[in-house]
Amino acid sequence: MDTKKTEWFESWFDSPFYHILYKDRDDKEAKLFLDNLINHLHPGPGAKILDVACGKGRHSLYLNRKGFTVCGFDLSKESILHNKKNETKTLTFTVHDMRNPFRKDEFNIVFNLFSSFGYFDDHADNEKVILANAETLVSGGSLVIDYMNSKKVSKELIAEDVKECRGIKFFQKRKIDSGKIIKNISFSDKEKEYAFEEHLQLYSLEDFEKMFRKHNLTIRNIFGDYLLNKFDEVNSDRLILIAEKA
Repeated sequence: MDTKKTEWFESWFDSPFYHILYKDRDDKEAKLFLDNLINHLHPGPGAKILDVACGKGRHSLYLNRKGFTVCGFDLSKESILHNKKNETKTLTFTVHDMRNPFRKDEFNIVFNLFSSFGYFDDHADNEKVILANAETLVSGGSLVIDYMNSKKVSKELIAEDVKECRGIKFFQKRKIDSGKIIKNISFSDKEKEYAFEEHLQLYSLEDFEKMFRKHNLTIRNIFGDYLLNKFDEVNSDRLILIAEKA
């Protein structure tokens, strides 16, 4: 008998309700962020970019339109199926677990954006993501991780709120337990009750520095927002790291 535990993200990310809850993510802000990163990194024409945890592919599509060869992967089969209709010779999508090696020594830039890191309850699994990202880069390639500023988030955590999207009221409860934020999401739709969870490990800059050193990555830049202003652990909303593979 298969007793494999189902991870929280396996059901939630494939659910249509996940995309309803987060439908108002700011595309204009995302494009500005990507433009700022590209202007900072100066990849050459046709550079190969990997979009880790690509979701429904908005970043991959935008980067491809800017002339780069892009591959996006995600664990969500539903999201990748949605993305497949946009594939071209220079834009591809595949189902893949970010903990596992992808294609070694192939990409000039690896993007891991919008807090798509720290999903796993076991630290060793999160560190596998760093290793896999490093292995897929060419020598001198850049890894960009866009993560929350965990110290600020911990201090300002909103315990409960309600968000209404498309007529559905999402009741959200948050707590910090065992070094991670756990968010419980409950709602009803068409007279049926639903409940999901999200887990996100609270990693500090120091934690990332240790993981990067261990896996042959050197931090070149640390930014605190999507305009690429300097990181401040008290005031910055984001922790954006750009590391180079030795």
